[in-house]
Amino acid sequence: MPECAWASKYGVTGLNAYWPDSAATYWSTVYPVTEDLEITISGVFPDARYASFTVYDDKPTWFSRNGANSSLPDHLIAPDPGSANPWQGVRRPGGRFTITLSPDVAQGQPNRLPLSREDALPGAKASVIYRVYLPSGGDSTVVLPTVTLTQGGVSKTLPTCPPAPPPTPSPTAPPPSPTASPPPPSPTTSPLPTTTPPATPPATPSAVPPAAPAEDGPAGRPVEDGPAGLGDADRPSPPPITGDKLFTRTSEVENLAPNPDNAYLGTWLVPPGPDHVVVIRGRAPEAVSGNRPVSWPRRRAEVRYWSMCTNLGGQYKPVVINRFDDGSTSYGCRYNDETRIDRHGNYAFVLGTEGQRAAIEEVRNTTFVPFSVSYPTVPHMVLLRHLLPVEDFPYAVQNVPMNSSAETAASIMGAYYPLVTICSLATLTTEGPHGCSA
Repeated sequence: MPECAWASKYGVTGLNAYWPDSAATYWSTVYPVTEDLEITISGVFPDARYASFTVYDDKPTWFSRNGANSSLPDHLIAPDPGSANPWQGVRRPGGRFTITLSPDVAQGQPNRLPLSREDALPGAKASVIYRVYLPSGGDSTVVLPTVTLTQGGVSKTLPTCPPAPPPTPSPTAPPPSPTASPPPPSPTTSPLPTTTPPATPPATPSAVPPAAPAEDGPAGRPVEDGPAGLGDADRPSPPPITGDKLFTRTSEVENLAPNPDNAYLGTWLVPPGPDHVVVIRGRAPEAVSGNRPVSWPRRRAEVRYWSMCTNLGGQYKPVVINRFDDGSTSYGCRYNDETRIDRHGNYAFVLGTEGQRAAIEEVRNTTFVPFSVSYPTVPHMVLLRHLLPVEDFPYAVQNVPMNSSAETAASIMGAYYPLVTICSLATLTTEGPHGCSA
């Protein structure tokens, strides 16, 4: 049995593994499958965009038992008597909840999750993961729930495990000076990695970079990209978005302790070199903004959260983290609040080197996402996440069949499907993302 609770912490302030989102932190408690064991988790609702609890088997994947799913998102957690759930109405965070993990579960029981698969062997490993996205004040402010084990009528409340000592990170090398490079590979012919890079060093606590400001209002609102003073009806329609269909929904991505509230489109892309960039464009779903709980579902919101991230392969599968001698850190994720949206509701992510960043960020309606400084030539796994779509949003990644083709994904997602082009940096800076056509 575990001696303490929440021993493992994943994310950019913990173990950078399993392609984490830089805006999320995950805490895990591992325990052996024991038929007479029950686990009680008691805590306070966090002040955050999203939170959930998920029980995993030894693979690790989530499951169901007797019709009861092994995952519980924030808005479905019943509050303790006298408390309130801030995702169930206009409530302040801080109300309390109690969740039970038990072998005795049935569909429809509130706050009751299966302890393990019904066919799990005694002694097999299982785990519960507590996820929090965008906690107000950072993940150090999250109050971890209390974990109590009950076996044979005897209960034991576990102490919270002490934080692992922070690693001593080595700053990444400075970006190389631009030099002449061969023509970039076509994204349709870029090879899948036959070998993958080693993991980058685990991250130390660092503030998430501030959101890229929208040009005429809060992040997430369309920004104007036409002549001043014109009404929408007078503005010329933008050129259609073109590009290669490379993104697919694959089990390669969704077998790493997957969050059942998330779905991912992914593709391996090779950085094209110092004179070129990768441009990814598509329609942005309407999402909640900020780092506070809101009543869910919410009017006009299509998803709770979405993001685009660059990641590396290897044993640990880290998200890109670039560190520099001045103490600054550049993460490989941009979520909806950090993404510039044009007046038509479209995003244009530009994947490039840190040396290209300043030039890219001067281009209107683009959002820079970095490739790794430490591994500038290896394939990167680029992921589009959709978290908690509403039921009537037909273009969510969740509606794409697993291991289907890119054509199938594009036909289901329509304008929300991300299209990829490789573009010269000179063309991007002079003509903007619309000049980067396939």
